[in-house]
Amino acid sequence: MKMLDQIMLKVFLWGLPVLAAGALFNHIFDTGLAAAPMRAVYNASGFAYALWMLLSIYLGVRLILSGPFRDSVLARLTFIRERDEREALLTGRATKTTLMTSLAILIFLFCLSCFQVSFFKLPPEKALDGKTRGFSLGLKFSLLKDFEADRGNTALRRHDVFSYDGLPVSSSAIILLLIVWQIVSYNCTMRRLTKPE
Repeated sequence: MKMLDQIMLKVFLWGLPVLAAGALFNHIFDTGLAAAPMRAVYNASGFAYALWMLLSIYLGVRLILSGPFRDSVLARLTFIRERDEREALLTGRATKTTLMTSLAILIFLFCLSCFQVSFFKLPPEKALDGKTRGFSLGLKFSLLKDFEADRGNTALRRHDVFSYDGLPVSSSAIILLLIVWQIVSYNCTMRRLTKPE
């Protein structure tokens, strides 16, 4: 199984630039609308994308379930080196610091994703107690993505001056930023701990 995992990992890594080049080629030459030979290239690249996606799911599951595979791959990705007991101790301290700061960031992002703030202006005929300006505060939490088409309050027909309805970035961007943060935070902490006094 170890040999198969290493082969799959190499195919995954070498496939990244090949798929990026294929996507760029398809975008530039718009092969989906071209002649039959180019359409065959377009279809083959779609098949390659599908295989690469399946491979990435396989590797993700292996990273979760296999301790030795996870240690070998992620140690190289995060530049972890444990040559002696001192480095193992420093790795533990850096990992604890990274965990705590990542947890603090996640709590902060969770709060920002739940808050709703809106400053609005109502038409004069819809004024509440003679006031046409107001603000509303709210909390929103759901386990599944909200697919509501109409998010505004159409009953009042208000004009939002400023509206904040959760984080403006996508969940993919947040996950990518957290991965980068974990790697950078760990390495900066290790550098600080190993710096000579």
